[in-house]
Formats: sequence, structure tokens, C-alpha cells
Amino acid sequence: MNDAAAARARKLFSGSHNCAQSVMKAVLTEMNLDFKQIVPLAAGLGGGMAHEGSVCGAVSGAIAALGVVNSRKIQDIQAHKSATYSSAEEFIRQFKQEHGSILCNCLTGIDISDAKARKAAIADGTFARLCPSYVESAVRIALDIVVD
Repeated sequence: MNDAAAARARKLFSGSHNCAQSVMKAVLTEMNLDFKQIVPLAAGLGGGMAHEGSVCGAVSGAIAALGVVNSRKIQDIQAHKSATYSSAEEFIRQFKQEHGSILCNCLTGIDISDAKARKAAIADGTFARLCPSYVESAVRIALDIVVD
């Protein structure tokens, strides 16, 4: 299950989707929670939140997906928020353990907010080389958490 979803996310990322869109779409499709607004919803989350280099879009997309998944089983707003914080904290713990950081700048070694550096990283394949593993990992970790 997780490998197919991770492969789906990689394919989306290799196409026209950013990291957040790819992860969120793959996780929610796997959980039968796909909806038309996933891709537009996650559009600004790539590049560490609108190319700011902060929290990786794969992480943001996974956390957003965890919130949607939790909403399926928890209707009370406070209980849902609490469960989603717990899921997100566990996700972040595991992602950091695997990759050392959740920050886009740290993960890529690029100052994403610098347009010239970002353009050079696109041209030299930095994102295409590094980011698919973060996208796949985010999907696997998120799905492991929701299955537990």
C-alpha cells in the first residue's frame, strides 16, 4: 500500500505538482479521501511555504493530509485538533529522524527564498535529485501513522 502511494507521489512530483500537492494527493487518494481541491489547496505550500525555505512542502502536505484523515473519524473540533497535533508531532519526529530536518533550506542545501539560487537549483537538477525521496518518505510515514 505505502509503496504504491509513494510511487504515485513521486510521479505527481515529477510532473506538474509541487511537493506538498504530491504528498497530500497521494495520501488522501490512498485513504479514499480524494477531492478536487487538494491540488489548489496545497499550491502555496511548496518550496518551504511559498518559496521561503521553511517547512518542507512534503511535510506540510503530509500534515494537512493527516488532518483530513483524522476528520473522517473524529467529529469534535477540539478532539480532532488534539489528534491531529499528535499525528503531526509523530510525523515530524519520524521525518526528522530519517532526514535530520523538516526545513526545505536544510534538506536541499539551497536558500529557496533567493530566486537566483532557486533557478540554479532547478537548472542543475538539485530539486529533481533530492526532493523525490522526501516526497516518498512523507507519504510512507503519514500512511504508517494513519494505519497504526
